[in-house]
Amino acid sequence: MNFNSFLFDNRAKKINLLRNKSVLDNIRLFNNFLTILKDTNNWHIPVLLNELISNIKLNNEKNIVVDCTLWLAWHAIQIISKMNNWDIFVWFDADKDNLETAKQIIEKNVWDQIKNKNIKTYFINSNFKNIRNELNKLWIDKVNNIYYDLWVSSVHFDDSSKWFSFREEWPLDMRFDRNSWITAKDFINNHSEFDLYRVLKWYWEEKKAKFIIDEILKQRKIKEISTTKDLLEIIEKSSFDPKSKTRVFQAIRMEVNDELGSIEKSLREAIDLLEIWWILEVITFHSIEDRLVKKIIASFIETEKDQITGMDLTKPILEKVFKKPIEPSLAEIQSNPRSRSAKLRVAKKINNIT
Repeated sequence: MNFNSFLFDNRAKKINLLRNKSVLDNIRLFNNFLTILKDTNNWHIPVLLNELISNIKLNNEKNIVVDCTLWLAWHAIQIISKMNNWDIFVWFDADKDNLETAKQIIEKNVWDQIKNKNIKTYFINSNFKNIRNELNKLWIDKVNNIYYDLWVSSVHFDDSSKWFSFREEWPLDMRFDRNSWITAKDFINNHSEFDLYRVLKWYWEEKKAKFIIDEILKQRKIKEISTTKDLLEIIEKSSFDPKSKTRVFQAIRMEVNDELGSIEKSLREAIDLLEIWWILEVITFHSIEDRLVKKIIASFIETEKDQITGMDLTKPILEKVFKKPIEPSLAEIQSNPRSRSAKLRVAKKINNIT
């Protein structure tokens, strides 16, 4: 793919990119970044970049920042320039290939800054659900900024080795972490009708779930469903809704990687790890994720009340920084249509968990 032609295929798009700091706030940095992406055959445009960066709060003393979803290091690169001497930056990514690519990008763009400021960096190849355990290994028990970008990187959809999409015929895998034992093929062929219904109907509200599941059960008795093409044919045979393909593939991917369970476990641990008065940020892209994140944050804002007097018996742990989630500007949506559904929720910790 010619990345210059993709991003700057006409004058209008170029103007939008230049004007929209959420996508591009430094032309020199972007050009260096683009060169690396060409070399690695990967690309990923971040969403709500400037909005997330602007809410990162750093003090004059030692800061510990945790990026729970490094992807291709866009957020990390921008934050490095704001950090102080001797600060600590921890990066999580469950995808080993992504982590290696991100290392190259960071070394290319900001490694001199990291060395000059003596910033301590840690690249952790682990799911963010292990945040507490991994930070404990580093003797870190409190941090002052934690953020998540819950988008499945564009890399996973455009790199055939990732096997996340139905655009081509690939093995049914869909794992972020190749050390994980369950694959999409395992789930489709071996899990019960109830499990399939739970994932497709209850979680994703797929209207044609029953017809799709019936066809899956029928076909897997005949032969193993082993490729994206096999699954795609089942969906197309069972549903005339073109969106069913996307919903089914997303639902299976999220189940295989236990994405909802990982989000909940990680967020609850992250809130406990966060220092008082410091910031938690989460970018979501799907309504099911956003509802979960909203619910978890709300549970730490709500207080237990006396049933008789109505007085608070407990203190709120978090407060919202913004009343409503931040959404992409029209310019960002035009330049990056994949950003359309994004929401950024920002919360500040105001009391410790007792």
